[in-house]
Amino acid sequence: MAAHSYWTNTPVQYMKKVREQLRDSIAKYGLKFWQTEICVMSNDKEIGGGQGYDFTMKTALYVARVIHHDLTYANAESWSWWRACGGDYKDGLIRVYDEEQRARDSKLLWALGNYSRFIRPGAVRYEISSQKQEDPYGLMVSAYKNQDSKWVCVCINYSDQPQDFQLNFSDKKRHSFKIYRTSDAEGENLKPVGKSKGKAQLSARSISTFVEK
Repeated sequence: MAAHSYWTNTPVQYMKKVREQLRDSIAKYGLKFWQTEICVMSNDKEIGGGQGYDFTMKTALYVARVIHHDLTYANAESWSWWRACGGDYKDGLIRVYDEEQRARDSKLLWALGNYSRFIRPGAVRYEISSQKQEDPYGLMVSAYKNQDSKWVCVCINYSDQPQDFQLNFSDKKRHSFKIYRTSDAEGENLKPVGKSKGKAQLSARSISTFVEK
């Protein structure tokens, strides 16, 4: 399914609505889908289009927001990026320099890892509720249970301010998590940043994954 038009041509305030429409349309026919071949296109104006490689969280957070909406509102069963390595364009997870025969990783690569490293094949996504309304420029959270019954929770803090965060479960058990964070801070590429019972402060402009121990 070619999916670029579902997000590159749609203002962020309509992102949720469009994906809900997609979800409802395919459900009517008993279909399921995988989200494939996405990359940053020239009309992605929020991050300046596809030209010019970006090593920072600007593109990483932008794509993480798309991943979140595709999984939670469109109910995509799989999510794949377009290209592993590329040149001076935002389509590659890794920037390659052919003449110099070297490569450099990006925050986009590690942001994708906040999902793909921990949410394993066969995982089931669970609905969550919050006291605050989800904000595509603030906090976005999704929760998954792997086949080993361990929880994974991915938290995107798009905002420029830290956010206090607390995970609560209906089973009332005391769940323990290890937290992995990707941010613009040096060395924070899926970096283990501590342990938690579900409570933490999410750094500004970061993606944190809570992985049950």
